Amino acid sequence: MKFWQCLSMIDMDELPTLATHAEDLGFEGVTLGEHLITFAEQYEHYDYSKNSLIRWYPETHWPEPWVEIGALSQVTKTLKFLNTLYVLPMRDPFQAAKLISTAANLCGDRLLLGVGIGWQKSEFELVGQNFHDRGKRTDEMLTVMKMLWTGDNASFDGEYYQFPPLQMSPGLKHRLPICIGGFSEPALRRAARNDGWVGAQHEMKDVEQLLPTLKRFRADSGLPWEGFEVALALYDNSPANLERCKELGVTMLYREAFCDKNGMASTMTLDDKLRDMEHFAKQFIHT
Repeated sequence: MKFWQCLSMIDMDELPTLATHAEDLGFEGVTLGEHLITFAEQYEHYDYSKNSLIRWYPETHWPEPWVEIGALSQVTKTLKFLNTLYVLPMRDPFQAAKLISTAANLCGDRLLLGVGIGWQKSEFELVGQNFHDRGKRTDEMLTVMKMLWTGDNASFDGEYYQFPPLQMSPGLKHRLPICIGGFSEPALRRAARNDGWVGAQHEMKDVEQLLPTLKRFRADSGLPWEGFEVALALYDNSPANLERCKELGVTMLYREAFCDKNGMASTMTLDDKLRDMEHFAKQFIHT
């Protein structure tokens, strides 16, 4: 199990410093979130916090993830990147494939693609995409994008997307692992059919339920558990919990962003964030 640092909800100017510091401290990689916009009033239930409310402010920075990853890959050498999560069905597969493949090629083999189907209907309506068929469209989009990423001539005639023979260049230089987020049964089954699952911040009792379910769905898909990526964060990073995560098959344990005691986006200074990372590294990585 490798340790990662979440760099979501961070001022853009701080990202290069924090990313290079994470690399120097021995973190395997960093996770980077994305949100298109923040509404002045939230209407939908948010499943990734204890109070069902979003954890950031309207002024919290959410950079475009593929520009962000492409840039940070140029100031680091070994650090890996996982976006958490790209809401794929809010986009079209051609633009998404081009953005992702450009960042992936800039990263070499240091990128894992995190895909989610989204939770905020109002955001889909804002960009003119159907919220209700987003799961099925995601499956078809992934099929289309994999074809485009070969760099070869391809055509497709699906339920949602159809196109004549065409080619997207350059293709991917390295294999791109696809990890799926979400807690519903369709999301877990979608993850099991791909290369990994991305969780949120969890209590240990939830991990005890989710991981066996994922293993069962992976077996149902006829695919091996070995090599399947599992990324998540814990509310309690106790030695016992970390050891249990290893036993269950967690491969990537990421520290949540530098949040305050209420779980909201942090107002810590850059120096405080750097020291906070150093403290964690001394406690868990360097031992």
